[in-house]
Amino acid sequence: MTKKLQNFLPVVILFLALLIFGSMFLNVLQNSNGEAIVTGVTATFGGETFQIGGFLDHKVNFSLLNLLAFSLPALISIIFVLSTINDKKTSMSKLIFGLLLTLTFSLSIVLFFQLPQNTTHVTTILGNEVTATFGGQDLAIGAILGYVFAILGSITSLIYSILQFER
Repeated sequence: MTKKLQNFLPVVILFLALLIFGSMFLNVLQNSNGEAIVTGVTATFGGETFQIGGFLDHKVNFSLLNLLAFSLPALISIIFVLSTINDKKTSMSKLIFGLLLTLTFSLSIVLFFQLPQNTTHVTTILGNEVTATFGGQDLAIGAILGYVFAILGSITSLIYSILQFER
């Protein structure tokens, strides 16, 4: 039973990591009224959210921490699956990869929790720039799903690491 579980868990880990990456395309921040403010793509890569002539310009900045939250688990999981797909025995490298994935998913959990503070925007009013974060805003469905998938990925990766001690 544990051998089947060891062979199945990398697929589950990869699937959860890809779901985290996919949550980037949903709304990640909302105001207190529940209205969506920013998608994960905009919160990560930045972009102009709105502009009123030459009077008002509102841009979201690129965020490396948001990029890590959404994409690092997927990147590490793809490398993990490609390197261990044909290796059926337990090994030290699988244990290290499992622990690395656990840390990666855990980092993603922390970064999702801090997503409003990690997302900055610049508002230009008549040539005067004001830089701020979305610190007072709430997490929307994309960030919540990413958060849940990261928790599940962390638990699954930890279970996979523990299974590497069986002979």
